[in-house]
Amino acid sequence: MAQPLMEEAAGGPPPAGDEPVRDETPRLLARLREVWLANDPAIPAEMVTGDTLEELEASLAAARELAGRVREQVRRESAMAVPAGAPGRLPAAPATPLEKIRAGLVRKP
Repeated sequence: MAQPLMEEAAGGPPPAGDEPVRDETPRLLARLREVWLANDPAIPAEMVTGDTLEELEASLAAARELAGRVREQVRRESAMAVPAGAPGRLPAAPATPLEKIRAGLVRKP
């Protein structure tokens, strides 16, 4: 009774002695790569490569570091380009000639 449940959980019966055992490592590594890239879309997909888990992890770490540096550089550049808060307000300038004369008489040196 336990054997069929184990076979079902494993995805089917174990291969017979003459059947070659398939190596699922490339498929599992590809799936792991997809999950990592879906989790952090800022990581460039072409930088995450490798045929082993160690190579894949190393390339992911390098890609994350690059994405972090780019993110920090963009943050610094955007902070310099946009002033914080609203600009200071200037008093409204007189519009008509009479208002200009009055404003000039009021502002005595």
